[in-house]
Amino acid sequence: MNENKDGGRQTVPESEEFLKRVEEAAREGARQGARTGRGGGFRFYDLLRSLVLLALIAGFCFIGWRVMTMTSGLRELVEREMPVEGHDLVLENQGFLGYTAADFQDAILGDSQQKKSITVYETSIRDTVQLTDTGLARLKIFSKTQLLTYKGTASYSVDLGRLTRDDITLDEAGMTVHLRIPHAVLEPINIKEDEIEFGDVDRGLLAFGKMKMTPEDTAKVQTEARNKMEERLEEEKTAEQADKFAVMTVWDIYQPIIDAVTTGYSLEVEFKD
Repeated sequence: MNENKDGGRQTVPESEEFLKRVEEAAREGARQGARTGRGGGFRFYDLLRSLVLLALIAGFCFIGWRVMTMTSGLRELVEREMPVEGHDLVLENQGFLGYTAADFQDAILGDSQQKKSITVYETSIRDTVQLTDTGLARLKIFSKTQLLTYKGTASYSVDLGRLTRDDITLDEAGMTVHLRIPHAVLEPINIKEDEIEFGDVDRGLLAFGKMKMTPEDTAKVQTEARNKMEERLEEEKTAEQADKFAVMTVWDIYQPIIDAVTTGYSLEVEFKD
């Protein structure tokens, strides 16, 4: 209530009284907020700050990845091929505008490292051994004999892993690639135990019992049989036959590779010595 000039009393409008109450409530809320920190908005503020921080980290990671990708791409753009002189065959050279070249050595050597030793020829061979078990005084009437037949497989191989750049030369005039390979080599002969043939035992009149052979004796006999097989292969010049197959096999492997590098060039397979 307010007092007017005439000494009477004037009633304060209800709207003004309401505004005063609102102002007092606001000041009281501000005082309590100052005492308790940020008041009721504390959890929402932390959550919002965390989301903003995560968004910034994700943005920086994406920018870093894009920069790395662009840097790698730029390196590929400016990286140069080797000079034209470093290639086996230059098909076309336009100077600054580029060139077209073919490399036989890299193509052949890369494939040879994958294949390495290859079998070029196989043949079956057998050898017969006669076992003799003598008796008293080495008289035949006390002796026993038996025939054993050994069957083996002789394999010849060529080690392509030994090829070097010096083994590959190019004849541009004759449009020929010369490839020098090692001779075919005989691998250890494989004698199959389950294919050994045991003949009948021939006994003297007074010879009895079975043939006596220890495991050591059996191993010695097989080794001797294998040696006899190798001698026969050498006498029959089987290695020369294997070399012929080596030339054909290697040609079948590398001629398609040369055709893939460039057309018109043929392969000539030779031996190193």
